[in-house]
Amino acid sequence: MLIQNLAKKKNWLFDLDNTLYSPNLGIFSQIDQRMKKFISKKLELSETKSFKLQKNFYKKYGTTLYGLMKHYEVDPQEFCNYVHDINLKNLKHSKILRSKLQALPGRKIVYTNGDYKYAKKILRRLGIEDQFLDIFDITKSNYIPKPMKSSLNKLIKQYELNPLETAYFDDLEKNLMSASLKGFTTIHISEKSSGESQSHIDFRFKTVINALDMISKVL
Repeated sequence: MLIQNLAKKKNWLFDLDNTLYSPNLGIFSQIDQRMKKFISKKLELSETKSFKLQKNFYKKYGTTLYGLMKHYEVDPQEFCNYVHDINLKNLKHSKILRSKLQALPGRKIVYTNGDYKYAKKILRRLGIEDQFLDIFDITKSNYIPKPMKSSLNKLIKQYELNPLETAYFDDLEKNLMSASLKGFTTIHISEKSSGESQSHIDFRFKTVINALDMISKVL
């Protein structure tokens, strides 16, 4: 696909964690640790066993939370409140990111497996909260996480999205696969390139700034 085709897009879908900010800031690594501690306390397991369970659920379902709800009837709001109680001092306002987002024509939506309150907090710290039409969080998808197809289908229905008119940015390749099958233009954001060409990935950029900078040149 040619980069020029992005000029025709009317909708822009953005993952939150490790996409709108760099993973090097250590935000999500804090959440990862909080998940382990939550499971350890809640299920009375050692941290080693908790970490193993956490990763098994994540790999199987897309989120650790989904596995905890399915197998242990964990209260999702209690989980979200605990794991998102982190230090955001490394997250700063980004005038560059704000200006690049501002230049995008059409609707901009955050699509996250996190909860609404946490997503708002992240966007506010970045100084880009007002750039988005809405946040489609894990509660709006009835706690069904991406990459499950039903989560994406619910998002499409809610905003009446035409996938052919929509570009989707995410740091996880697996989250982009179902979107690609629907006809979304997929943009993988990762500082670590696999070096392999994947049919469900249309574009790859190291950072969201790099991606938006390239797109701005064709608008």
